[in-house]
Amino acid sequence: MNRRKPSASPIGSLLDVWQINNKINLLLLEHLDRKALSAVPYGSRGRSVSAQFAHLHKVRVGWIDYNSPEFARGIPRFGKAAAPTRRQLASALRASGRAVEAYLKRKLETEGTVKFFKRSPIRWLAYMIAHESHHRGQIALALKQNGRRLPEKVALGVVWYTWYSGKTVYLQGRWR
Repeated sequence: MNRRKPSASPIGSLLDVWQINNKINLLLLEHLDRKALSAVPYGSRGRSVSAQFAHLHKVRVGWIDYNSPEFARGIPRFGKAAAPTRRQLASALRASGRAVEAYLKRKLETEGTVKFFKRSPIRWLAYMIAHESHHRGQIALALKQNGRRLPEKVALGVVWYTWYSGKTVYLQGRWR
């Protein structure tokens, strides 16, 4: 069993929070099939589940690039009309997740500032997690409206249990 050991330091705890958020996105993505990735919420601007994940990645890279471009170098990007596969999305989210973590770590350790967000890296982190949570909600809605509702094991085990327990979840016969 591979369980996460929480950090004792405030900076480590904030980085843990980001890692948990990214892990939830990756686990959610892993449990969606190709048809689910093309689901679009009724009455929306037309952003599919795949496009929602690509948007998360784009926003991450955009903020990093705007604040400290060196952290965004080498990270894959998707064009507007791109339809990335689950594998491409997962790879991109891992890369942008690491970039956000490295950037945040530097800002927290050096008492650095972030453009906007009252210059606070903690406020920026809160924004990033709130933004991604909003889009996970849109993803869940798109799936439900298209008859592809998340199994309870995924909805509760991935999205919620991971947050409040800090522990890994048991899915598909293995601990994650």
